[in-house]
Amino acid sequence: MSYVKKVLTALSLSIILATSAIYAENNNIGVEQNSQVDGKKLLQDAYNYLGNLNKYTLNAKITNYYVADSKELVEKRNSVVHVNRPSQFKINTKDEYIDRTVYLNDGVFTMMDNKEKYYATVNTGTNIDQTLVKIRKNLGIVLPLSTFMHSDMNKFIKPNKVQYFGTRDLNGVECNYIAFRLGKTVIHMWIENSNRPLIRSAKIITKDKGTTDMVLNWDVEDNFKNDIFIFKAPKNASNISIRAAK
Repeated sequence: MSYVKKVLTALSLSIILATSAIYAENNNIGVEQNSQVDGKKLLQDAYNYLGNLNKYTLNAKITNYYVADSKELVEKRNSVVHVNRPSQFKINTKDEYIDRTVYLNDGVFTMMDNKEKYYATVNTGTNIDQTLVKIRKNLGIVLPLSTFMHSDMNKFIKPNKVQYFGTRDLNGVECNYIAFRLGKTVIHMWIENSNRPLIRSAKIITKDKGTTDMVLNWDVEDNFKNDIFIFKAPKNASNISIRAAK
């Protein structure tokens, strides 16, 4: 496999939020659906809040549970996302094997492999939404946590029915627990129960493909400088080209 294909494959393993629930039932947890609360509205409120955040940092701890060659495997990785709407982002993703950073700075998208010392750049749309769509359609690249970065998450995760299971304490934060289904995927979300409805955690269960747990920590205080979005190639790094996805 070529290096470029390896990069694209690794990036495509990122988290795409896609899907009711039944996590509680599957795990024999006694919960009851609360029909007096509109779970769909809670989800939409979270979408609206995130879409209107112009500058923030998201620190995500991601754990994937899956089966390969009849073995149960666990993969852990951390991703740190910096967003400055409308046209800048930076994502650093690390696990046991990879250390990669991607940038968008005013229409120029860059991928950097910090271990292998390779990087690639391509001109994309001038804003975040355009860039995410373009690199997915033209290059086959899906970035870690990219769904959260879209200004309208409702375009990508739009369930017909959302179940609500009351509130839960999540690391000292009261959260509304909702769940919904999209196709073969079930998603559970814990959304902060306050005037800033941040998605604090998610569990994604896809039939025959395993489970992903995410713990999400947000900083919405605008405490980073914009120069973090400027990519400077290391002296010993090699520039490679990105080929269009077939």
